[in-house]
Amino acid sequence: MTVDTSLTLEQPVAFYPLTFVPEGEEVVVGRPGTDSYAVLPADGAEVLQRMTRGATPTSVVAWYEASYGQRLDIDDFMASMAELGFLREAGEEPAAAIEPVRLQGLARALFSPFAFVIYALAVGAYVVVALRHPAVAPHPDHVFFTESILLVELLIVFGQLPWLGLHEGAHVLAGRRLGLPSQLGFGTRLYFVVFETRMPSLLSVPRRQRYLAFVAGMLLDVLAISGLGLLGYALRDSTGAWHAVGTVALAMAFPICTRLAYQFLLFLQTDVYYIVATALGCYDLHAATRTLVANRIWRVLQRPGRVRALDAWTERDLRVARWYAPFFAVGVFVILAVGVLALLPVMSGVVRMTADGLAQGVSSTRFWDAAVFIAITVAQISFFAYLTLRDRRGRTRLSPASL
Repeated sequence: MTVDTSLTLEQPVAFYPLTFVPEGEEVVVGRPGTDSYAVLPADGAEVLQRMTRGATPTSVVAWYEASYGQRLDIDDFMASMAELGFLREAGEEPAAAIEPVRLQGLARALFSPFAFVIYALAVGAYVVVALRHPAVAPHPDHVFFTESILLVELLIVFGQLPWLGLHEGAHVLAGRRLGLPSQLGFGTRLYFVVFETRMPSLLSVPRRQRYLAFVAGMLLDVLAISGLGLLGYALRDSTGAWHAVGTVALAMAFPICTRLAYQFLLFLQTDVYYIVATALGCYDLHAATRTLVANRIWRVLQRPGRVRALDAWTERDLRVARWYAPFFAVGVFVILAVGVLALLPVMSGVVRMTADGLAQGVSSTRFWDAAVFIAITVAQISFFAYLTLRDRRGRTRLSPASL
């Protein structure tokens, strides 16, 4: 979008609805419903607010010079606002009023003080039970609740989909509690296909209100682990179908524990990363850190042409990024620990059961059990590859060079 500012300096400029959120000496300005935000100094935010209220650029320039003793480069300022998508095109109708989001009442009830008391009691009860009866505490052996490798895979992969959806659904509801149009989507992380929550207007609310939106998924995970563990404990002495229900409940709890541990892989921009970045007052700490590290590598390799400029990030992002980079190592430690304590035992058990099944011969049901397991695994890997390629093509189409 381009704007000929020379034709509009003497008349008001049409803006989309914008939000202004003060944060210390800066103001986060954003266009609701999009990912377009800018961090402006207080004087820059005041300039923008005056124009959104109907002041002409010429009058704002005069006010700025009288207030600060400096001349405002209004052409550059207007060009930046156009690049951010804050300006309406000539002849474009004003945006319709934003409609209330659905399920906001339910979200407020689920995240009310009374609800948190219930959650705390449930988690506390499970902790007490797990300490007194270690057999119901999460353990890799719980995953192998049957001799069928196919049923084990169905539980680990497809049986986890509802819990993955509920994790992201908790993020969505936490966002809708604030009136944000949050939505669910699909993506990939490491070698997993995952649900993703999109909250394009999150920076339009004060920082202290964002934390619940970030922590809601982990809260759901803890509640799921606790509820499944209590169910397994309650049915531990039962027989028949009820005993099977309790066994499956414990089997489903362990993968949730593994995913919860992965939230501490900060280099993947997990829930914990967003909590840390928000608490540190940063807006794009991940990208700033990666760029600083990459620039340092390119300088060591004597490739100055690959070094990127740092003007896309705030001073605070860059200042924090300089000492934050080593904390990425925490993610490496976590992924190694989870691999040794959780994934390696599960994978070795899966390989053993698959090999045993194939060794039975085509006349055995265990052979076909293992064969179907392999087919589903290949299909899952293919789906992951498809999503990865789709996302890569999307990023290519939306790269700055293509706009």
